[in-house]
Amino acid sequence: MSKTQEALRLLREKGLTPYAAAKEAGITPTTLYAAIKREEAKGNMASCPCCGSVVPAEKIDHSVLKSSES
Repeated sequence: MSKTQEALRLLREKGLTPYAAAKEAGITPTTLYAAIKREEAKGNMASCPCCGSVVPAEKIDHSVLKSSES
């Protein structure tokens, strides 16, 4: 597993921040943020609609979010 893949795993499984996951995996945060953007483009990662944190897309439960149709 590459260092970038390891950082992505730490982000997903351990819930580390991107900065902490990058440092633990031995890569720069910039490298990890670029990988996150690629994952977002593939649909694997998404920004949390509540706080903006990057999380695995499958962890976002859209059924509990307020509708913007008011």
